[in-house]
Amino acid sequence: MNLKRISFAIAFTLTICPLSGYTASPQAIAAAAVATPSTVSSGLPVHTALEIAAQWKKLMQPSLDDDQPYVVVPQASGTYSPGSLKTSRIQEGVNAVNFYRFLSGLPYDIVSSSVLNTQAQYGSVLLASEGNFSHKPPKPAEMPQAFYDKGLASTSSANIYASFGYDDPIIPRSIDAYMEDSDKGNLPVLGHRRWLLNPQLQNIGIGMAEGAEDWTYSALQVFDQSRKKKVDYNYVAYPAQGAFPTEVFAPSYAWSISLNMQKFKKPVDKNVTVYMKRLSDNKMWSLGLKNRKVTETGAYFNVENNGYGSGSALIFRPDGVKEYKAGDRYTVTVTGLQGIDGKSRIVSYNVNFVSAAK
Repeated sequence: MNLKRISFAIAFTLTICPLSGYTASPQAIAAAAVATPSTVSSGLPVHTALEIAAQWKKLMQPSLDDDQPYVVVPQASGTYSPGSLKTSRIQEGVNAVNFYRFLSGLPYDIVSSSVLNTQAQYGSVLLASEGNFSHKPPKPAEMPQAFYDKGLASTSSANIYASFGYDDPIIPRSIDAYMEDSDKGNLPVLGHRRWLLNPQLQNIGIGMAEGAEDWTYSALQVFDQSRKKKVDYNYVAYPAQGAFPTEVFAPSYAWSISLNMQKFKKPVDKNVTVYMKRLSDNKMWSLGLKNRKVTETGAYFNVENNGYGSGSALIFRPDGVKEYKAGDRYTVTVTGLQGIDGKSRIVSYNVNFVSAAK
């Protein structure tokens, strides 16, 4: 099947700041490091290749059968009904969310809420009813106002997804698409990814409904911040420090660093530079304000300070990478950041690409 992905994250305030790259010298990175002497790690667990392979097998093997995914089939016209998904289908989505959070060193104990699942079903039916793929779709003429209000409450507070065809495990694939998030429309903010990697996330809701002409729609309620125990961290990197699977990362995907705003001051784009180095051939990149053009591929940089997930994020992508292969190792160094105390901070970590399926 040729899977068509369409997804958008809800925006509180949308500011677009795009990128493209040049090669930095080791001397430039060394000089930057001297200028900002305090190096900060993520403060999150770092996982091994064996641990990742075990979680891949446990969490990322959704059912490929074609059985009915619904307990009650949603009705997107006529007598509107939200329907309900089988628990097993919802759990496949929960598992995918937990896998990506595990990779990032975050708590991976996300659960679905029956209340949020029902909300997501209303949103999915609203999207499917006329195929208006938007966070605020207009009311279908025959849809009861009360039903529409519940659907709108969902879509306006959710990640949403549309897929053409139905021979693929759509819910897990929607989570993959939210984590990719690197098409031209989403690249400047990575809103879907940042909500899923919000450290305080605890409960989600998943819905799905079928529309006309083999289109299927899904809503993911993900704005929850109800985790009781506060996560102590400095930043959330994706790809994360240590082993990271090639199966979920491609050259067109953006790298990102979400800062803990209780540890860092709001970053200023003109001050921040991201240095990357591929250790196999010592290829180096320096990404900053000159790299602001939004493209499907190639070098990119943005400092995004709006309220997606946990707060400010650095978004970047090197150019000229044909493939991330098992055995590839990259070093990331970020300068121009300040701690909450006003002192300079360097973010620095290594990413070691591995295969999760081997």
